[in-house]
Amino acid sequence: MEHITFEIDNNKDLILLITIAEKLGIRKFFYTYKLKSKSTELSKLLKIIDKGVDVSNFGDISEWQRNTRADRNINLSNL
Repeated sequence: MEHITFEIDNNKDLILLITIAEKLGIRKFFYTYKLKSKSTELSKLLKIIDKGVDVSNFGDISEWQRNTRADRNINLSNL
């Protein structure tokens, strides 16, 4: 008797594999569903947030606004 182990991330693919196994007449098969705990996922996300990003490459936002909007004429007398 041979044994094969699969790791499938997509539930749709898991259902397809089980359907194929049943059609092929594979009698004994089982699967386990590994749930990711919320605390594990939360800790991963918090590590990413704590790591932060380098914002120095974004430059000065007010300078960008002046350059981008320099061609716009605003007539304040109509307000």
